[in-house]
Amino acid sequence: MFLQFFGRGAGFADEHTSAYFVTDKRDLFLLDCPSSTFSKVKNFDLSSYNDFYVLITHTHGDHVGGLGLWIQYCFFVLQKKVTVLAPSDEVKADIRTLLTIEGNETSWYNLCTINPDKHYGSAVKIEPILTEHSPQLKNKCFGYYIEGVDFFFIYTGDTSTLEPFEPYLDDCSEIYVDVSVFYGQIHLKLEDTLPDLIELSEDDIEVYLMHLDDVDAAEKIIKDIPGIEIVTLS
Repeated sequence: MFLQFFGRGAGFADEHTSAYFVTDKRDLFLLDCPSSTFSKVKNFDLSSYNDFYVLITHTHGDHVGGLGLWIQYCFFVLQKKVTVLAPSDEVKADIRTLLTIEGNETSWYNLCTINPDKHYGSAVKIEPILTEHSPQLKNKCFGYYIEGVDFFFIYTGDTSTLEPFEPYLDDCSEIYVDVSVFYGQIHLKLEDTLPDLIELSEDDIEVYLMHLDDVDAAEKIIKDIPGIEIVTLS
């Protein structure tokens, strides 16, 4: 498992789903920044990192609730600017509004729409993938295909379908998938999508489950199925 996770829980959990990775040049990339992530990442030895990036999947509170605090902490305590990477211009505008409501000056952070042809940090390429999730955020929910020097993976964000990610599967060694045991609708229901996940694992793609409403129940469902695991916490 390439990504390291702060949490793997659904929206009302104590530890919300959010992950991170570090490049060989010591750039720290966060995938979303809920409040539970901020409370953990601020206790890192942050002096050992060069630049800070946050990729946003969508603007639900369990994904961006700690973003403003993280920006303020980095600016005032570390004297560094966070670069916030938005998947689209629309989401970028919403993030700007949210951060302004929270009292953040635009000079405290960098905010840009991701360019798939550009490298971020140490040769990291990021391609946003529009997906279906909450109807209230239609056309504003994204996953990502992310590629570095020696890694490449799909991160679905919150999604109710695997279809948008299918074109990227041939270039993917790992996929991190949002699933729900008891609640489907705007999330993938685990038992319904399990045949598709098994097929991916049989194609030598490591499948990791995240954003879980019940970890114990999910573990029972995937018990003894090779190639499918629940993400572990750092």
